[in-house]
Amino acid sequence: MKIAGLVAIGILCVSTVETYAQSADQIRQTAMTGAQVSGGVARIAADICQIDAKLIDAYKERARSAYAADQNFEGNWIIGWNNQQGAIDDISKLQANSHDQYALRRSETCARIRSEMKL
Repeated sequence: MKIAGLVAIGILCVSTVETYAQSADQIRQTAMTGAQVSGGVARIAADICQIDAKLIDAYKERARSAYAADQNFEGNWIIGWNNQQGAIDDISKLQANSHDQYALRRSETCARIRSEMKL
């Protein structure tokens, strides 16, 4: 559930259009969160879905443009990437213990990841 929760929160955070003017701090915070969520999505894409590194790099550049207000995009991307280690470990355990459950979880997760990455 960690992956689905992260993706859902990320999509909610980065796709909601505010109807009021945001302060510069709010814009930076939203961009920082977006960079971290994008890094996490990319980690799952790479480690679980085996999505090609070139596609992940293209996704990263789209995210960099989308979250240009994040002055530490690279650092926040890495934080998001590293924060998914637990989810990777959980899915790896599932693979070892229940191949059917793993296959289902992987299929559902990768479909959401591909959608988020617009692949």
